[in-house]
Amino acid sequence: MARPLESIREAIREGSPLDSAATERIVSTRFDHLPQRLVSALKEWPLEQAAVLDVGSSYGTCLIHFGPGSVGMDNDDEGVTFTQALGLDALLADLEDPEQLGRIPDGVFDYLWVSDVLEHLEAPRLVLRRLSTKLKPGGSLLLQTSVLPRYRPVRRLLRRIGEHPFDAEVHYHQWTTDTVAHLLRRAGYRPARVVPLVPPRLARLAPVVPADVASRVIVEAVVDPALTERADRAVARNLRQSRS
Repeated sequence: MARPLESIREAIREGSPLDSAATERIVSTRFDHLPQRLVSALKEWPLEQAAVLDVGSSYGTCLIHFGPGSVGMDNDDEGVTFTQALGLDALLADLEDPEQLGRIPDGVFDYLWVSDVLEHLEAPRLVLRRLSTKLKPGGSLLLQTSVLPRYRPVRRLLRRIGEHPFDAEVHYHQWTTDTVAHLLRRAGYRPARVVPLVPPRLARLAPVVPADVASRVIVEAVVDPALTERADRAVARNLRQSRS
């Protein structure tokens, strides 16, 4: 169960390192309600009792609801400082820099929470590979990302209500559920299940919405040694071919 928002807002107002106007701006934009992705994730996985590495934790909007031992990381100094002032463990680090990522210990997290991040990265496969070592044995990656719905009528409907995070110009990458699964396998993960996220205005349809018509999904994946070995062989083969 998520922490009560009112108590979180009180804690923010007491501990924020920002001036009152900036603090209220963050409260109203980031802590006014629970993000849909977080609501769905807390229903599906016991994140409030788990040690979670929140990749791209921003101002701690999700991190504050995760369990003991959880850590956030972000490359935004203000967001990390704000998160730390709330008593949360957060690290200022560039996700795509292997040395900075190496400051986070290996094998200590039950879950990796990678939400609205992968679409913005230059080399998402490499980042996923490097993150895999941070999981405990049996831990899971929870990847929340926008995806292109399979059917054009669905895309038109979603655009009509202003829900189109899948459009190519919005992010570096445009995924589908199939290409996300392919990316995960190439990074050494085995996709386990996909949870579609439905816009609030279409919430009544949530029980019947399949993943391939959603505009956002959470993909749970686990590290698979066989896939990791296969991915390493593919990388080595591609390097040899590029040098020949």
